[in-house]
Amino acid sequence: MGSVADYFRERFPLPVVITLSVGTAIWLVASTTDEMPSQNNYVITALITVAFTAFLLRQRVMDEFKDRSHDDANYPNRPVQRGDITHRQLKPIGLLALLIEVSAVTSIAVLANSWQSLLAYLAVLIFSALTAYEFFAVEWLSRHFTIYFLSHQLIFVFLYIWALSVFGASHSLQVALNGFAFMLAMAALEVMRKFEIRRNSDGEIVQDTYLAVWGRSVSVTALALSFALGGSLLGGFTFPLSLFGLFAGLLIVAVNKSNRAVQASTILGFFTIGLVAYFS
Repeated sequence: MGSVADYFRERFPLPVVITLSVGTAIWLVASTTDEMPSQNNYVITALITVAFTAFLLRQRVMDEFKDRSHDDANYPNRPVQRGDITHRQLKPIGLLALLIEVSAVTSIAVLANSWQSLLAYLAVLIFSALTAYEFFAVEWLSRHFTIYFLSHQLIFVFLYIWALSVFGASHSLQVALNGFAFMLAMAALEVMRKFEIRRNSDGEIVQDTYLAVWGRSVSVTALALSFALGGSLLGGFTFPLSLFGLFAGLLIVAVNKSNRAVQASTILGFFTIGLVAYFS
């Protein structure tokens, strides 16, 4: 059990992951329903948090297999590479995550009386499986970092469509704009997650993070614009969401010299915009 605990602490810190999953659930509910939060929506928000946490854990385990050769070559001190935990031990963790994910999604379908949402979530699972195989274009994607990033972010299109089916949201321009705002928010979280410079055992910079490939100015600009534009789109270009989005973007630019400050500002902006939308 010690090796499993060490793995979670280093590769999947639950307090951080659950916190971001709560934020993601808030964004999904806020962007797919015009209703004020109700008891039913609070329960669904909690279940989305569980489903998304399990989804991220399943993805984390899948990535340990997908990225094995890359991690072996560049990160020998990670738990799997150190031998603290094996791929065989990770398999039941991934299967348990899938079981929890599907159970939470099914519970949401029952609570929302939306059985068609299960079909919508099947698309999420299928797309997720394709990312595990890098869309059968491993070598090509490895040479095109930005396309790799965009291709994997597309899974949130399917996640948003699933949320729409849960709440039975009408097809309108504002719903589409809300969806784009959600994509921008999730893209910002991904850039934030890898907003660092990583080095291999030889001290060489590994070209697998946004700071390493895009550089600081492009990465900061991407984060700032994600919130400035996302906040405006989510609020239909109305106060106060447009203002909060602009403030979040400016804050990231203001603290751009510090990696930790940029990451903290990204999380703050993510939650602020999401909560304002959720309760308005």
